[in-house]
Amino acid sequence: MIYELNHVGGRVRDLDASLSFYDGLGAEVVDRLFMTSSRVHRVHLQVATGLVELLHHEASDPQAAYGLNHVGFMTDDLDGDYARLMALGYGEISSPRVAGSGQGRLAFLSDPNGVRVELLQRSEELRVPPITAGPVHGLSYVALAAPDVDAAIEFYGTHLGMERVADDTFRIGADAVKLVPQAASSIDHLGLTAAEPGADAQDPDGNRVVFLPAA
Repeated sequence: MIYELNHVGGRVRDLDASLSFYDGLGAEVVDRLFMTSSRVHRVHLQVATGLVELLHHEASDPQAAYGLNHVGFMTDDLDGDYARLMALGYGEISSPRVAGSGQGRLAFLSDPNGVRVELLQRSEELRVPPITAGPVHGLSYVALAAPDVDAAIEFYGTHLGMERVADDTFRIGADAVKLVPQAASSIDHLGLTAAEPGADAQDPDGNRVVFLPAA
């Protein structure tokens, strides 16, 4: 069963610059490791209530796409959930395997609008209690491209078991996704709640951050 929206993540050009940006939002590093087989640095940051995964490859690649590019969900039955979603016709990206980090197993598939979805099964708990000392008080949602809104509603609401909390927003665990019909990229933006919302911002790889008033 899928039980948590665990993180949003992607590839970064300059790890130090990305860490500095998120540090300015009051984020804290909760997990950091180097995957020797792929020569990739992986960092999990907690921004208020949610996790952001940064992946930095030591080898430069001029053809690589940078920025947030997937959402990761926790499951207690990776093989069963993956097989179920494949049987429903969703796009296979990579079948269940041991994670490069050595922390459990993972698989990737495509949602009906082409958003990369990671399924994770592991025993490690990376999330820490909410960080509210900084300017950001919550990760309200991850905004996902959904030109076919009805198909996205079926995927996230029915097949991933997320609770529909608004016409365009679905929640599971502590975090939520927001469906955006006219998105600029697969991960359109992060919605962060703040005590004093300011103008929208962009991280070093061009990911948009939208600040929302705290409830």
